[in-house]
Parts: sequence; C-alpha cells; structure tokens
Amino acid sequence: MKKIILLFIITFFWTNCSFATDWTTTSATERVNRIGQNIMQKSGLPANVKFVVIDKDEQNAYANFQKEVNVYTGILKVVENDDELAAVISHEIGHILNNHIAKQTMVSGIATAAINIASLFVPYAGTAIYAEELGNLKMSRNEECEADITGVDLMVIAGYNPLAMVSLLYKLGGSKIEFLSTHPSAEKRTMYAYNYMTYNYSNRLITGYNTESYNKFMEYATPIIAKRNSSTKKINAFNKEQEKLKQERIKKMEQYKRKNNNTGWDISYPLFMIMGAI
Repeated sequence: MKKIILLFIITFFWTNCSFATDWTTTSATERVNRIGQNIMQKSGLPANVKFVVIDKDEQNAYANFQKEVNVYTGILKVVENDDELAAVISHEIGHILNNHIAKQTMVSGIATAAINIASLFVPYAGTAIYAEELGNLKMSRNEECEADITGVDLMVIAGYNPLAMVSLLYKLGGSKIEFLSTHPSAEKRTMYAYNYMTYNYSNRLITGYNTESYNKFMEYATPIIAKRNSSTKKINAFNKEQEKLKQERIKKMEQYKRKNNNTGWDISYPLFMIMGAI
C-alpha cells in the first residue's frame, strides 16, 4: 500500500512539474494567444496579428513584417505570470505600432545594396559595413525603448500591471557594453520605462510588484529617485523631459494614424488619447 501511495506521489509531482516547464504543449500556444488577443481587443487593434510559440531555449521574442508575434519557449520559462507574458507580447506589438519592422527592413535593404555596390570599387569595404552596423545598433536601441513604453501603454489599457514590464526587463537584462549592443543596458532601459510609468501612470504603481528582479531594480532605482526628488530643479527637469517625450509620441501617433488610415491600425491613436496613454 505504501509503495502504491509513494508511486502516486512521484507520478503526481513528475506530471505537474513536466507541465509547468513544457511550453511546447497546446496550452502554451493557447496562453500566448489568449493574452495576445486580449491586448489587441482591449486596444481596438485588428485581429490580424498571429501569435506563434517557437520551441527554442533562447530567451527571445520578435515580430516580423507579416505582423506575426513569435514567442520562444525559452522566454516562456522566465516569465512568472500573465502580467510578464503580457509585457513580452505588448513590447513586440509596440514594434509593429511604431513601424519599426518596416523601417528596419527598408533601411537594412538599402544599406546592404549600397555596401555591396561600394565593395566593387573600394578595397576593404568591411570598414563601411562596420560603420553601417554601428549606425543600425543605435537606431535599434532607441526602438527597443520606444517599444517598451508603447508596451506599457498597451498593458495599462488591457488591465495588466505595467510594473511587470520593469520586472521582465531587469530580469532579462542587457549588455553592459551598451555601445556594441542592439539592446540598452538593463539598468538604463528599465529606468527609462519606469520613469515613463512614474510620469504617466503613477496611480497604477500603488499596488507595487513583488518579484526578485523588480525588488533588485528598485534597490538600484530608489537612490536615483530620492536624489531627483530632493531638488525642485531636478523634478522640474524630469517633468519637462517626460512631457517632451509625451508630445513626441503624440506627434508620432498622429503620423501613424494618417499613414494607416482605414486599415484598422489607425484606431490605436484615438484610443490612446482617450485612455490618457500618451
């Protein structure tokens, strides 16, 4: 009898642990799609985005030109709840909303063609390739931060805790050698998103967020915030900087609305305005 009970306990834990880490199952795809579609619906965006789970251990996700959001199983093993998975998905939708995918595709194509032509006439054209790569890295870092704060907007509209974006970004980290990375350093990138939340969604931060990565980030951020709050001049400078960012985003969304008129994606601009997301 004891052997039967022991066998049952082992089987129970083995089965449950397997389901907890096996993100290749149908349930993983269903979870990603449920959260993805919820974000799209709450934001009034078209339902033509496809959400795909890819069985790779890499902690990554990406959106492509066909408006597909691909989520690797590696990053699914890192997220701790639906809020953090919403942060992953919202960030990728943010790339689509900000027209980053089309822009990067066009720039990359033009740059590659130009360098290929130049290499026919100029020896050691590799230096040109290196310079072009560094230019793309800088643009990519800016785009990552822009997708982060757009993701925050989408999370708030869909009812997810935006602080999950902070937890996720700090957990995933980034290159400490920022100049040579397409992603900003963990501290700088996470602080950028947190500052945006502080200015635009202060009432949403009251509930807090309790994960190890969030608490570690707050250990880093608290002295910075305290120093800023100790000076009226610094507070005013912070508010001015955030208001400038807000107005730049409004202008960009207006441009996006005109370019995407009657496509369904133009709905995002008035929705953000109504919700106070920008």
